[in-house]
Amino acid sequence: MIDKGTFEMIAAMAICGTIGITVLASGQTELDLIFYRCLFGAIFLAGIVIPRKYIQSYLSAKTAIWAALGGLALLANWYFLFSAYRNTSVGVATTVYNTQPLMMILFGVVLFGEKITSNTLGWMAISISGLALISKIFGDGEIAASGSYLWGICEALLAALLYAVAAIIARKLKSTPPALIALIQFLIGAIMLSPFANLSILTRPEMDIPTLATLMLGIIHTGLMYVLLYGAIQKIEAWRVASISFLYPAIALVLDAIILSVQLDHTQWAGVALILIGAAGINLKWRLPVLGLPW
Repeated sequence: MIDKGTFEMIAAMAICGTIGITVLASGQTELDLIFYRCLFGAIFLAGIVIPRKYIQSYLSAKTAIWAALGGLALLANWYFLFSAYRNTSVGVATTVYNTQPLMMILFGVVLFGEKITSNTLGWMAISISGLALISKIFGDGEIAASGSYLWGICEALLAALLYAVAAIIARKLKSTPPALIALIQFLIGAIMLSPFANLSILTRPEMDIPTLATLMLGIIHTGLMYVLLYGAIQKIEAWRVASISFLYPAIALVLDAIILSVQLDHTQWAGVALILIGAAGINLKWRLPVLGLPW
């Protein structure tokens, strides 16, 4: 039976897999998307935090400072990832960004003394190979050694590092409800970005598709998703978080094919399979038969 932390992580990654489709439907700029994710996410989380009196019971100056630092890392993560999409491509940026599970594992080993076996590293390598295949970074002449492309790669790596930092801070706040951590972070983001955001969506009289998509990004893809994500991070080991994170790009590709009619070739489907196999190998503790090694 799947434990609660693993279920929360799988659910969070399933929600993440639909972000791209919802972003396209919203029609918002990157800055406005971040602002509305924070604003509507904060409103959603306030409905959880205030009735349960989490602020009175759990909030301290130390907790607020750590949560705020995590929030800054999270906002910067979103910004650099969106910018990387423009400077490289969605596929390449997503592939590079998904090096963050490796950073999570490294942080888990260094900061929390978590153990990592060669077998786990092997399954991680299989998932990484799958990510390379689905993005096709080694084919079709997509890679160009231009300045903007290389900068985009650096932005995606920086976004991955910042995501890992935000996740590690969430682990440090294990005794704090995930909803309270996320609420602090989203309030900071909404306040910081409000002077620069386009507020016209707040005055629209009709509930059209862009408005509905923007609300979904804030409530479901931000508020609910980060409650699930932080809850999972606090309950399960970094290596398990890392392995399940590989499901996100696979789910996104499958939904692209079904909903947006994006055609996947055999190489990309092979990549999806490798990601799923790698994640399953880690979570089910399969032993790699390569060279007969017993780890």
